[in-house]
Amino acid sequence: MDLQLTTHATIRASQRGVPHDLIADLLAHADLETPVGGGRVAFSVSRRRLAERDVRRSAGRNLDRLRNLAVVCDASDGAVITVLHQQGHRGRRYHRA
Repeated sequence: MDLQLTTHATIRASQRGVPHDLIADLLAHADLETPVGGGRVAFSVSRRRLAERDVRRSAGRNLDRLRNLAVVCDASDGAVITVLHQQGHRGRRYHRA
C-alpha cells in the first residue's frame, strides 16, 4: 500500500510521534468514518474492531496506539491531510460536517 501524505500530515505525524507504519495500520483497520467537511473524512478504529483477533494479530504492539488515533483524508484522492490524537467524544479536534 502506497501511503500518500501531504506536507502538513508529515509535519503533524512527526510532531505527534506517529510513525508512517502506524498510519498505514489505522487505514487498513479503520471501521469508523466521520465526514468533517470540505470533502474530507476522518478515519478511526472502534474498540470493537480492536478486540478482533485478526486486528490484534496484525497490529501487534501498535494496538494501544491505534485506540486514540484519527487520520483525516481527502475523499477525492485518499491523501492523508492530518493525523491527530482523539481524546474521546468531548476532545474531538475536528468538527462534523
